Amino acid sequence: MCAEKYLSNNKSALFSVEDDVDDDEFLRRPNNTSRGYNQPTSSGSYQQMEGRRLELLQQQKETEQRSVEATQRSLSLLRNSEQIGIATAEELMKQREQLERTDKRLDDINVMLRASHRHIEGIKSVFGSFKNYLSGKKDTHPTPEKSFTSETDRTPTSLSQTLSASASASKFTQDDHPGMRIRGLGGDDELRNRPENPRQVIDENLDEMVNSLSRLKGLARGLGEEIESQNDLIDKILPKVDRSDITLERQNKDMKRLLK
Repeated sequence: MCAEKYLSNNKSALFSVEDDVDDDEFLRRPNNTSRGYNQPTSSGSYQQMEGRRLELLQQQKETEQRSVEATQRSLSLLRNSEQIGIATAEELMKQREQLERTDKRLDDINVMLRASHRHIEGIKSVFGSFKNYLSGKKDTHPTPEKSFTSETDRTPTSLSQTLSASASASKFTQDDHPGMRIRGLGGDDELRNRPENPRQVIDENLDEMVNSLSRLKGLARGLGEEIESQNDLIDKILPKVDRSDITLERQNKDMKRLLK
């Protein structure tokens, strides 16, 4: 029955006696219509897709590497800026110490000049009236002027507080100068164990950049306040210098008149 040919259908043009084939011949014929579904993709197309995938992965790695290098360069510049700011702060602190010593010495000089002036006046009034003698005796123990240094020695400056806070926030310390340097700006920080994931490296670098910018902002504010404070101190020193100069010049003239 299977070996017999199919009968033609006169009502349909789809089947005819000429088109009928037996089962063995039908099974031997290749099925061209289902080739795209049953056969795998050609090796050339697969290699092309794989090459494109590898190319995209390489581009991604290069982009991530450039991003890592860019964040590291930015972080290095920020660290250098911190070093410059801290060095400037140290110089300002030394300058403040010098100004405070100058202010105190001027107070001492003015006290001595007042004492020497009284001595000169005492010599001039040896043969003077008793009133002048009593008035000179009342001021035997002069009261020194209130020194600016005595206040600043007890109260930390704004700049030193800013540097200490910056060091605490950045979790760095300096053995030989606490609160003045932020440790980790040199080579030791570069030796830290870094994660292998580039994205994690970028995230950590960005976090460090944010912290560094915050410290720089506080440091800049502290430097500005310190400069203003030292300007006020200089304005206070200048009148003392003028007063000492005038007093010394007047005493020189008095001594010259006494020696004539």
